[in-house]
Amino acid sequence: MSFYQVDSRQLRTKKDELLSLVQRFRQEKENLCAKESALKAMWEGEANEKFHSEFMRSSGQMDSFADTIIRYLNAIETIAQRYDQAEEKNIGRVM
Repeated sequence: MSFYQVDSRQLRTKKDELLSLVQRFRQEKENLCAKESALKAMWEGEANEKFHSEFMRSSGQMDSFADTIIRYLNAIETIAQRYDQAEEKNIGRVM
């Protein structure tokens, strides 16, 4: 069985790395939205509407994905805080 050992500093480092990636993901999604809007203005008809509706559905899924990752990152921060509190409590008991 594998064994992993981490501390709160490592948790926060990974959390910050993931937060940076989520922010980049959201920026790229905004760039896609701008490009989709420009494409939508270039043509009319059923294909335009179909593409736009599919893009909007995908856009919602991208937002949901990013929101889920943010909730995960918040949980990591909570875990790191609880770890720090437990360490402080344990250090206090030793002294």
